[in-house]
Amino acid sequence: MNWRGATGEQRVRPNRWLGLLLWVIFGAGLLVQVLAPRLKIEHNAFVIPPALMSPGKAIDPEAIVAREKRMQLLSGLLTLGGALGLAFYYRDTLIRRRSP
Repeated sequence: MNWRGATGEQRVRPNRWLGLLLWVIFGAGLLVQVLAPRLKIEHNAFVIPPALMSPGKAIDPEAIVAREKRMQLLSGLLTLGGALGLAFYYRDTLIRRRSP
């Protein structure tokens, strides 16, 4: 289906599902960032939150730090990928093209 833009040229209607998917990817990246555990650093050492320390349970600091790094990487990739995809998807709106 074709539609006319503000300048009168005919363009192909953008796929709305692609835009929705990009917004979901961007939102998922932000959601992972919000839900990621926060490891505090004091005196050049990680401070393990009390919620992760339960009696009788072995604590593996390397696994905790590795999980934190994976979640930060996943959040960064999703957020950056979604933002770049949205910038490309809305490029006509972001950069107004002038017709000669």
